[in-house]
Amino acid sequence: MRRTLTAVASILLFLGSAGFVGAQETPEPLDKLLDHWEAAFNAGDYAAMAAVYTDDAIRMPPGEELIRGPAAIAERSNQFAGFKIELNSYSGLVDGDLGTSWGTYKLVGKIEGEPVTIEGRWMNAVKKTADGWKIYRDIWHEMSRM
Repeated sequence: MRRTLTAVASILLFLGSAGFVGAQETPEPLDKLLDHWEAAFNAGDYAAMAAVYTDDAIRMPPGEELIRGPAAIAERSNQFAGFKIELNSYSGLVDGDLGTSWGTYKLVGKIEGEPVTIEGRWMNAVKKTADGWKIYRDIWHEMSRM
C-alpha cells in the first residue's frame, strides 16, 4: 500500500512540475507531429509516416508482436493501404526533451471487400531529437469495430 501511495504521489508531482496541459490541449509541437503522421498515413506514404519515429521506436499494436524501428513500422503499415484515419488528440505534456500525447482514433477502410470502421484510443511517448520531435513509443487499442 505504501508503494502505491508513493507511486501515485510521484506521478502527481511529476505532472504538476512537467507543465501538464489540460483536457483538449496538446502542446503545439506534438500536434504538428500528429498532423504530419495523420497526413502521411492518409496519403498511403508509410515511409513518410515512419520518418516521425526515432530509430529505436517501438509500436505496440493490440494482440500482435512489437514492431521495432521505422523500416519495420513502414513495412507493417502497408496492411492499412486504402484506409483513412482521423486522430483526435485530447491532451499531452512536455517536460524538457520528453513528452506524451493521447487521444482517440477512427480508422475507416475495407477488410476483404467489406467496409469497416475501427475506433479506439492511442498514446504516444515522444522525444525531442536533433531532427525535432519524434515518436519513441506508440500504443493503441481497439474499442469498437463496425
